[in-house]
Amino acid sequence: MKDLVSMEIKPRVYIRNVLPERYILEIKQFCDQVVVDPWFYGKPEPVPSPDLSECNVILTAGFRDTLDILKKAPNIQWVQSTSVGVDKMLRDEIINSDLVITNTRGCTSVPIAEHTFALISALAKRLPSMIRNQVSCRWDEIPVGDLSGAVVGIIGYGDIGYEIAIRCRAFGMRVIGCRKNPDKSPKNDPAEVVGMDQLDSVLAKSDFVVLSLPSTSETFHLFNREKLAMMKPGSFLVNVGRGNTVVENDLIECLGNGQLAGAALDVFEAEPLPQDHPLWTFENVIVSPHRAYYSSSTLQRYMDLFMENLRLFSKGKPLLNVVNKKQGY
Repeated sequence: MKDLVSMEIKPRVYIRNVLPERYILEIKQFCDQVVVDPWFYGKPEPVPSPDLSECNVILTAGFRDTLDILKKAPNIQWVQSTSVGVDKMLRDEIINSDLVITNTRGCTSVPIAEHTFALISALAKRLPSMIRNQVSCRWDEIPVGDLSGAVVGIIGYGDIGYEIAIRCRAFGMRVIGCRKNPDKSPKNDPAEVVGMDQLDSVLAKSDFVVLSLPSTSETFHLFNREKLAMMKPGSFLVNVGRGNTVVENDLIECLGNGQLAGAALDVFEAEPLPQDHPLWTFENVIVSPHRAYYSSSTLQRYMDLFMENLRLFSKGKPLLNVVNKKQGY
């Protein structure tokens, strides 16, 4: 953000998220102009009626916003995404522009880690089958597995993976983190950290494979039939990263033929997951409606980050959580 450094800037914000009034009032107290156009989840993108020509900041969700709105807001300098993923925004013209994009990396690491561990536990103890039996009043003895001693492979080992590893290690699990730059891990990391070049080996030895990958050209449909077949027979897949990492038809095939014992999925290629999608019907699959990131404190964390970035922006200082647009995260 060197082009803004040492310049005093008056924030004029265009808000595309649905926010409680108290946060909008807080933003208005700090900004010269605030335009609010709520974009409700699952609804079409709103067409702005106000003039956006003076706005220089957008608050929106990068996992769905393509930033076509910039045609009507030509003076935007900075976009704050309320999602960690910003892949929808990263068109060539955006990547090659001076536009600064920041995300919410770190704000959701703990909730996602807690949710992930809940999914791992539920799969190990066969809770989906027990709940189905409860609905039909069936008392069946269901074999369950142990957490202690099980191997968890976390693919895409960053802030979220680190928090997942802490929780898994507390239950006696062995954790292997697989990441692009293994040398960046801290000395006392709770996981054994290896490079992505060892992915196949990690898949072969893991009882649980957790995907926490960003959406990039390298990760798109990475987990296809070939990669899924490399997983340890009878293992479980947990995806809390991005839906387009997994080829869903290939996953359905591996679940159907018994290659995998089950899966817990928080993200999907199409969201909301269509009602006629086959994944709804599997007894050994947990469908989580993209809620791993959420807790009662999530929105406050987002707003704390945004307000701090607004202060930095107004002073022309570098922002927090700037996305490397070429890398995609």
